[in-house]
Amino acid sequence: MHQEAGSLPLDLYAVGRWLAYLSTLGVIGAAVFAALRPRWDQDSAMGVRALIGTWRLALTMVSLLLFAHLLRGYGQVESFLDPGEPLTRDALSAVLLKTTWGRAWRMQIGAALLGLGMVLIARVQPRRTAATTWLGLAAFAAAATSPLTGHAREHPWGASLGLGLHTLHLLGGGIWLGTLAAALIAVVRHATAAEDHQAVTRLIAAFSRVALLGAGTAVGAGLLLAYGYVGDLASLIGTLYGRTLLVKTALLAATLGFGAWNWRQLTPRLGTAAASRTLQRSMSLELLLGLLLLGATAVLVALPAPRL
Repeated sequence: MHQEAGSLPLDLYAVGRWLAYLSTLGVIGAAVFAALRPRWDQDSAMGVRALIGTWRLALTMVSLLLFAHLLRGYGQVESFLDPGEPLTRDALSAVLLKTTWGRAWRMQIGAALLGLGMVLIARVQPRRTAATTWLGLAAFAAAATSPLTGHAREHPWGASLGLGLHTLHLLGGGIWLGTLAAALIAVVRHATAAEDHQAVTRLIAAFSRVALLGAGTAVGAGLLLAYGYVGDLASLIGTLYGRTLLVKTALLAATLGFGAWNWRQLTPRLGTAAASRTLQRSMSLELLLGLLLLGATAVLVALPAPRL
């Protein structure tokens, strides 16, 4: 990809990968949030607004996912060209139609298109259980196809385990950070009336248990992946991959710590306008850390792992 030895791969591929992770977690979060709605919504005006916001978010994220994959495809083709060489139909065909990477990329494009169709169908009758199921299937398809163009197929423990762990890592992150984003966008930032603040309290109570499950899954799968790819302390400290992984780990620890602080300090105070405003700011900062975390992940997957 025309990178100097030891340099970070900050290019179109990395940007596309970052957008793909962001949108995949967003689709997963929208699906989980839609499934959570009956646990906190009491057919209030806030619940109706949240339902509309959830499906708008789902449509935005699945559309962004399709764009991200197209951008990644362009970046991958561009990386095979010499400086100044024009992009031609033959070059596109050679990379996207005749390589293993291209076949996996086409599966990702297919999953994104399938997800877009599912979301459009589900939006027609968003209150039905089937709509949430369709959205869940779209989220799972996005997560399961995402690892196909990364390190997963070459995992030292085998392709099946590598793909499975990567998928779990993404699903856990989406259940945690994706649902957090959906809760902020669809509910918390719109809380105005007294009953809205009570709805926020019920929402956070329902979300907290789900967030623990998602974060635990993401961290557990991530630790196994890291051990498989790095293997020892010398590789962790002495390689660019290992040092980037340490940056990602630090960002993950900061994000987890901030989420834990929100849960311990803010949850008991919910139910008022002031508490909802504080929660909105705290959730926004937690998601900002999450965006940086995804950026580190996007860079990491373009680096050669020590044990590959």
